[in-house]
Amino acid sequence: MAARYTALVWAGVLPAVVGQALAQEADAEKPEAEKAVEVVEIPKTTLSITLVPVEIEGGKRLLVAQREICWDLYDTFVFSLDQDDPFNPDDGAIVTRPTKPYINMDRGWGHTNYPAMGMSQLAASEFCVWLSHRTGRSFRLLTEAEWEAIAAQSGTTQENIDARAWHAGNAGKVTHARATKEADDLGLYDLLGNVAEWCWTAEGKPIARGGSYLDEAETLSPKSRLEPDRSWNATDPQIPKSKWWLADCTWVGIRPVLVVETEPPANDDAEKDGNEPVLR
Repeated sequence: MAARYTALVWAGVLPAVVGQALAQEADAEKPEAEKAVEVVEIPKTTLSITLVPVEIEGGKRLLVAQREICWDLYDTFVFSLDQDDPFNPDDGAIVTRPTKPYINMDRGWGHTNYPAMGMSQLAASEFCVWLSHRTGRSFRLLTEAEWEAIAAQSGTTQENIDARAWHAGNAGKVTHARATKEADDLGLYDLLGNVAEWCWTAEGKPIARGGSYLDEAETLSPKSRLEPDRSWNATDPQIPKSKWWLADCTWVGIRPVLVVETEPPANDDAEKDGNEPVLR
Protein backbone atom coordinates (compact mmCIF):
# COMPACT_ATOMS: atom_id res chain seq x y z
CA MET A 1 0.00 0.00 0.00
CA ALA A 2 2.79 2.45 0.94
CA ALA A 3 4.57 1.77 -2.34
CA ARG A 4 1.34 2.35 -4.29
CA TYR A 5 0.67 5.58 -2.39
CA THR A 6 4.21 6.78 -3.09
CA ALA A 7 3.78 6.00 -6.78
CA LEU A 8 0.52 7.96 -6.94
CA VAL A 9 2.11 10.95 -5.20
CA TRP A 10 5.05 10.97 -7.58
CA ALA A 11 2.72 10.54 -10.54
CA GLY A 12 1.22 13.90 -9.65
CA VAL A 13 4.16 15.71 -8.11
CA LEU A 14 7.04 14.71 -10.37
CA PRO A 15 5.54 16.10 -13.61
CA ALA A 16 4.73 19.36 -11.81
CA VAL A 17 8.27 19.64 -10.42
CA VAL A 18 9.83 18.82 -13.78
CA GLY A 19 7.47 21.26 -15.53
CA GLN A 20 8.36 24.04 -13.09
CA ALA A 21 12.08 23.37 -13.54
CA LEU A 22 11.75 23.45 -17.33
CA ALA A 23 9.75 26.69 -17.17
CA GLN A 24 12.39 28.30 -14.98
CA GLU A 25 15.11 27.14 -17.35
CA ALA A 26 13.22 28.51 -20.35
CA ASP A 27 12.65 31.82 -18.57
CA ALA A 28 16.33 32.07 -17.74
CA GLU A 29 17.13 31.76 -21.44
CA LYS A 30 14.84 34.64 -22.44
CA PRO A 31 16.36 38.03 -23.26
CA GLU A 32 16.27 40.35 -20.25
CA ALA A 33 14.00 42.73 -22.19
CA GLU A 34 11.44 39.97 -22.79
CA LYS A 35 11.33 39.13 -19.07
CA ALA A 36 10.79 42.78 -18.11
CA VAL A 37 8.07 43.76 -20.56
CA GLU A 38 5.38 46.17 -19.47
CA VAL A 39 1.81 45.82 -20.69
CA VAL A 40 -0.16 49.06 -21.01
CA GLU A 41 -3.91 48.60 -21.21
CA ILE A 42 -5.82 50.95 -23.51
CA PRO A 43 -8.79 52.32 -21.52
CA LYS A 44 -12.28 51.84 -22.97
CA THR A 45 -11.03 49.04 -25.22
CA THR A 46 -10.01 45.40 -24.82
CA LEU A 47 -6.62 46.16 -26.36
CA SER A 48 -3.16 46.70 -24.91
CA ILE A 49 0.37 47.53 -26.02
CA THR A 50 3.42 45.61 -24.79
CA LEU A 51 6.59 47.62 -24.17
CA VAL A 52 10.15 46.31 -24.07
CA PRO A 53 12.84 48.25 -22.14
CA VAL A 54 15.92 49.15 -24.18
CA GLU A 55 18.87 51.28 -23.12
CA ILE A 56 20.81 53.08 -25.83
CA GLU A 57 23.96 55.17 -25.96
CA GLY A 58 24.05 58.03 -23.48
CA GLY A 59 22.06 56.08 -20.90
CA LYS A 60 18.69 56.93 -22.48
CA ARG A 61 16.10 54.37 -21.43
CA LEU A 62 13.30 53.63 -23.87
CA LEU A 63 10.18 51.52 -23.64
CA VAL A 64 9.69 50.31 -27.20
CA ALA A 65 6.53 48.74 -28.58
CA GLN A 66 7.26 45.03 -28.86
CA ARG A 67 5.17 44.78 -32.03
CA GLU A 68 4.20 47.22 -34.72
CA ILE A 69 0.78 48.78 -34.21
CA CYS A 70 -1.97 46.50 -35.53
CA TRP A 71 -5.09 47.43 -37.46
CA ASP A 72 -7.23 46.57 -34.42
CA LEU A 73 -5.67 49.42 -32.45
CA TYR A 74 -5.28 51.83 -35.35
CA ASP A 75 -8.96 51.36 -36.26
CA THR A 76 -9.87 52.33 -32.70
CA PHE A 77 -8.06 55.63 -33.22
CA VAL A 78 -9.36 56.34 -36.73
CA PHE A 79 -13.00 55.37 -36.17
CA SER A 80 -13.27 56.63 -32.54
CA LEU A 81 -14.12 53.14 -31.32
CA ASP A 82 -13.01 54.16 -27.82
CA GLN A 83 -15.78 56.76 -27.68
CA ASP A 84 -19.31 56.48 -26.34
CA ASP A 85 -20.37 58.60 -29.31
CA PRO A 86 -17.92 58.11 -32.20
CA PHE A 87 -19.49 61.04 -34.09
CA ASN A 88 -18.82 63.42 -31.21
CA PRO A 89 -15.57 62.32 -29.57
CA ASP A 90 -14.83 63.86 -26.19
CA ASP A 91 -11.13 64.34 -27.03
CA GLY A 92 -11.59 66.49 -30.13
CA ALA A 93 -9.75 69.43 -28.57
CA ILE A 94 -6.65 67.26 -28.09
CA VAL A 95 -6.72 64.59 -30.79
CA THR A 96 -7.00 65.13 -34.54
CA ARG A 97 -8.19 61.97 -36.24
CA PRO A 98 -7.58 61.12 -39.90
CA THR A 99 -10.32 61.23 -42.47
CA LYS A 100 -11.81 57.82 -43.19
CA PRO A 101 -9.97 55.91 -45.93
CA TYR A 102 -11.79 55.56 -49.24
CA ILE A 103 -10.09 52.30 -50.18
CA ASN A 104 -9.41 49.06 -48.30
CA MET A 105 -6.09 49.97 -46.72
CA ASP A 106 -5.26 46.41 -45.61
CA ARG A 107 -5.47 45.32 -49.29
CA GLY A 108 -7.33 42.20 -48.22
CA TRP A 109 -4.12 40.64 -46.90
CA GLY A 110 -5.34 40.40 -43.32
CA HIS A 111 -6.66 42.70 -40.62
CA THR A 112 -6.75 41.30 -37.08
CA ASN A 113 -3.18 41.30 -35.69
CA TYR A 114 -1.76 42.53 -39.00
CA PRO A 115 0.40 45.67 -38.97
CA ALA A 116 -1.45 48.87 -39.85
CA MET A 117 0.14 50.43 -42.92
CA GLY A 118 -0.20 53.16 -45.51
CA MET A 119 -0.82 56.02 -43.09
CA SER A 120 1.16 59.25 -43.49
CA GLN A 121 3.72 60.25 -40.92
CA LEU A 122 1.34 62.98 -39.78
CA ALA A 123 -1.29 60.32 -39.09
CA ALA A 124 1.30 58.19 -37.27
CA SER A 125 2.23 61.15 -35.08
CA GLU A 126 -1.41 61.92 -34.30
CA PHE A 127 -1.89 58.27 -33.35
CA CYS A 128 0.83 58.78 -30.73
CA VAL A 129 -1.00 61.88 -29.46
CA TRP A 130 -4.18 59.84 -29.12
CA LEU A 131 -2.35 56.94 -27.45
CA SER A 132 -0.72 59.34 -24.99
CA HIS A 133 -4.04 60.97 -24.14
CA ARG A 134 -5.85 57.67 -23.79
CA THR A 135 -3.21 55.99 -21.57
CA GLY A 136 -1.80 58.98 -19.70
CA ARG A 137 1.70 58.02 -20.90
CA SER A 138 3.94 60.02 -23.26
CA PHE A 139 4.23 58.09 -26.52
CA ARG A 140 5.87 59.34 -29.70
CA LEU A 141 7.63 58.11 -32.81
CA LEU A 142 11.28 57.14 -32.62
CA THR A 143 14.02 59.34 -34.01
CA GLU A 144 16.01 57.49 -36.62
CA ALA A 145 19.09 57.70 -34.41
CA GLU A 146 17.14 55.90 -31.67
CA TRP A 147 15.75 53.37 -34.12
CA GLU A 148 19.22 52.63 -35.47
CA ALA A 149 20.67 52.28 -31.95
CA ILE A 150 17.92 49.80 -31.10
CA ALA A 151 18.40 47.83 -34.33
CA ALA A 152 22.14 47.63 -33.70
CA GLN A 153 21.39 45.70 -30.49
CA SER A 154 18.83 43.38 -32.10
CA GLY A 155 21.33 40.68 -33.05
CA THR A 156 19.65 40.16 -36.42
CA THR A 157 22.13 39.17 -39.13
CA GLN A 158 22.04 37.67 -42.60
CA GLU A 159 22.45 34.28 -40.93
CA ASN A 160 19.17 34.55 -38.98
CA ILE A 161 17.21 37.03 -41.13
CA ASP A 162 14.87 34.36 -42.55
CA ALA A 163 13.82 33.31 -39.06
CA ARG A 164 13.25 36.89 -37.89
CA ALA A 165 11.95 38.94 -40.82
CA TRP A 166 9.45 38.92 -43.67
CA HIS A 167 11.26 40.04 -46.82
CA ALA A 168 10.98 39.72 -50.60
CA GLY A 169 12.36 36.21 -50.51
CA ASN A 170 9.78 34.72 -48.11
CA ALA A 171 6.80 37.09 -47.81
CA GLY A 172 5.03 36.33 -51.09
CA LYS A 173 4.54 40.07 -51.84
CA VAL A 174 2.19 40.63 -48.89
CA THR A 175 2.45 41.63 -45.25
CA HIS A 176 2.03 39.01 -42.54
CA ALA A 177 0.51 38.85 -39.06
CA ARG A 178 2.71 40.34 -36.38
CA ALA A 179 5.10 38.19 -34.34
CA THR A 180 4.87 35.19 -36.67
CA LYS A 181 8.66 35.29 -36.97
CA GLU A 182 11.11 34.88 -34.09
CA ALA A 183 11.77 37.78 -31.71
CA ASP A 184 15.17 39.42 -31.91
CA ASP A 185 17.72 39.54 -29.08
CA LEU A 186 15.86 42.45 -27.47
CA GLY A 187 12.52 40.66 -27.54
CA LEU A 188 11.15 42.82 -30.39
CA TYR A 189 9.25 41.42 -33.36
CA ASP A 190 9.47 42.52 -37.00
CA LEU A 191 11.96 45.32 -36.40
CA LEU A 192 13.29 44.52 -39.87
CA GLY A 193 10.96 43.66 -42.72
CA ASN A 194 7.17 43.19 -42.84
CA VAL A 195 6.46 46.95 -42.74
CA ALA A 196 8.97 49.74 -42.22
CA GLU A 197 8.44 52.19 -39.34
CA TRP A 198 7.91 55.93 -39.38
CA CYS A 199 10.65 57.89 -37.60
CA TRP A 200 11.99 61.46 -37.40
CA THR A 201 15.31 62.50 -38.91
CA ALA A 202 17.67 64.78 -36.99
CA GLU A 203 16.28 67.64 -39.12
CA GLY A 204 12.71 66.83 -38.11
CA LYS A 205 11.70 65.25 -41.40
CA PRO A 206 9.81 61.98 -41.93
CA ILE A 207 11.83 58.84 -42.65
CA ALA A 208 10.90 55.15 -42.87
CA ARG A 209 13.30 52.73 -41.19
CA GLY A 210 13.71 48.97 -41.17
CA GLY A 211 12.72 47.93 -44.67
CA SER A 212 9.66 45.89 -45.58
CA TYR A 213 8.28 42.72 -47.12
CA LEU A 214 9.25 44.15 -50.53
CA ASP A 215 12.98 44.40 -49.78
CA GLU A 216 15.55 41.72 -50.45
CA ALA A 217 16.95 40.04 -47.33
CA GLU A 218 20.49 41.25 -48.00
CA THR A 219 19.32 44.88 -47.89
CA LEU A 220 17.72 44.58 -44.44
CA SER A 221 19.98 45.89 -41.67
CA PRO A 222 20.15 48.61 -38.97
CA LYS A 223 20.99 50.99 -41.85
CA SER A 224 17.79 50.31 -43.82
CA ARG A 225 16.04 53.62 -44.56
CA LEU A 226 13.65 55.01 -47.13
CA GLU A 227 12.72 58.64 -47.71
CA PRO A 228 9.03 59.27 -48.47
CA ASP A 229 8.22 60.11 -52.07
CA ARG A 230 5.23 61.64 -53.89
CA SER A 231 4.77 58.35 -55.72
CA TRP A 232 3.56 56.85 -52.44
CA ASN A 233 0.27 58.71 -52.98
CA ALA A 234 0.24 59.08 -56.76
CA THR A 235 -3.16 57.49 -57.45
CA ASP A 236 -5.11 59.34 -54.78
CA PRO A 237 -7.86 60.99 -56.89
CA GLN A 238 -8.72 63.61 -54.30
CA ILE A 239 -7.84 67.28 -54.76
CA PRO A 240 -5.93 68.04 -52.68
CA LYS A 241 -4.51 64.59 -52.03
CA SER A 242 -5.00 63.12 -48.57
CA LYS A 243 -2.53 64.17 -45.91
CA TRP A 244 -3.56 61.16 -43.80
CA TRP A 245 -3.40 58.17 -46.14
CA LEU A 246 -0.90 57.03 -48.80
CA ALA A 247 -2.88 55.27 -51.52
CA ASP A 248 0.15 53.57 -53.08
CA CYS A 249 2.16 52.76 -49.95
CA THR A 250 1.74 49.33 -48.39
CA TRP A 251 5.07 49.16 -46.62
CA VAL A 252 5.19 51.69 -43.74
CA GLY A 253 3.65 51.39 -40.28
CA ILE A 254 4.12 52.50 -36.66
CA ARG A 255 6.21 51.39 -33.70
CA PRO A 256 5.75 53.96 -30.89
CA VAL A 257 8.15 54.52 -28.03
CA LEU A 258 7.85 55.80 -24.49
CA VAL A 259 10.92 57.58 -23.10
CA VAL A 260 11.47 56.87 -19.42
CA GLU A 261 13.16 60.18 -18.67
CA THR A 262 10.97 63.25 -18.27
CA GLU A 263 10.85 65.34 -21.44
CA PRO A 264 9.45 68.84 -22.09
CA PRO A 265 5.88 69.07 -23.40
CA ALA A 266 5.62 68.41 -27.12
CA ASN A 267 4.83 71.16 -29.61
CA ASP A 268 2.15 69.41 -31.62
CA ASP A 269 1.86 72.31 -34.08
CA ALA A 270 5.53 71.89 -34.96
CA GLU A 271 4.95 68.23 -35.78
CA LYS A 272 1.96 69.03 -37.98
CA ASP A 273 3.90 71.72 -39.85
CA GLY A 274 6.70 69.25 -40.56
CA ASN A 275 9.21 71.12 -38.42
CA GLU A 276 11.55 69.45 -35.99
CA PRO A 277 9.41 68.00 -33.19
CA VAL A 278 9.90 68.40 -29.51
CA LEU A 279 10.32 64.76 -28.57
CA ARG A 280 7.74 62.98 -26.42
